Amino acid sequence: MIAGLRSAAVHLGLAVLGGWALWAQFFYRPPQAFLPLLLTVLTLAATALTLTLWVLEAFRALGVEPRHERLVVWSDRTCAVAIIGFALWGLVLFANGKLDRSEPTPRATQIVAIAAEESTLGTTFPFTWVVLRGWQTPARDVRLLVRSDERWRLWGGQPVIVLVRRGFFGLAWVSAIEPDAERQSREVLKAVPDAAEVWKQLVMFHLRLGRFEDARRAASEYAAHFPDDPEFPVQVASILISRDRFADVAALLGPVAEKHQHAAVFMYLGYALGMQGRGPAGIEYLQRARELEPDNWWPHYGLGWVLAARGDMAGAVRAFERALDLRPGLADVEQELRRIRPLVTPQHAETATFDVR
Repeated sequence: MIAGLRSAAVHLGLAVLGGWALWAQFFYRPPQAFLPLLLTVLTLAATALTLTLWVLEAFRALGVEPRHERLVVWSDRTCAVAIIGFALWGLVLFANGKLDRSEPTPRATQIVAIAAEESTLGTTFPFTWVVLRGWQTPARDVRLLVRSDERWRLWGGQPVIVLVRRGFFGLAWVSAIEPDAERQSREVLKAVPDAAEVWKQLVMFHLRLGRFEDARRAASEYAAHFPDDPEFPVQVASILISRDRFADVAALLGPVAEKHQHAAVFMYLGYALGMQGRGPAGIEYLQRARELEPDNWWPHYGLGWVLAARGDMAGAVRAFERALDLRPGLADVEQELRRIRPLVTPQHAETATFDVR
């Protein structure tokens, strides 16, 4: 009884290990040509492990002599070793991806086929993979498991973008497979250049892939086609600001600011100009944003950073304090105030260029 329970617990643990290793293959997947073979081994090992457990329990119930169990025990251990090896490979993939801090590199390629077919060993897999044209060696196809959130968006022959990361151990892995929305959107826009939603999808696609300059160019094209809509350029600028793409923000919002009295346009444009070293112009836009929305904390926040960058610590302190009055708990502002307050002397306070209260 105890031996049977122990055996069942070991087999359950092996099943959990195999499932976890398969999960790692889905989320930290390396481009590989031998995926079908790997999945064949795992599927056969898991199936054989279950069968050997049943056979061993049947032998024990029938009182079969131990010498007749040797082949079954040997098969059981071989399958266990295969699953443990697969789990160790999954652990390598997990660590390689989880510890990776590299930015994804988009690679354009094409789906050759989507497969969930039988292997040469006659085993059918309950999951799907894609066969992709190799982006480094086009003559060599690669295979990747497909997550459920990706499956419904992909089909055979489709152009796609593969996001490749360097990997903590230098083992390249794929974090996402995206339909190549740029190619599809451009084809639609050739026929219908005023399709606003298609323009927006194109811009957001570039942002999602980290193609910030392409996103800015597409957003500028959108703004040229739809000059009465400042909201979408502002949305794009807020994302670019968070990635310190100040030149892109200035290029995008400059023409928009000429057409609209819009607080968000002024504050993002002013902050971007100020952080580029164009302090007077940036401060002017931030002041205009503050006048339009005096209870908005962001213009004061932006003014604080721009003034601090220009060396006006007294003005920066006042701007940051006002931002905290309007939006308590801004951790980066509180930290910056602790740094710059000791730098402000009474003489600096008297000669502060700007009073932002």
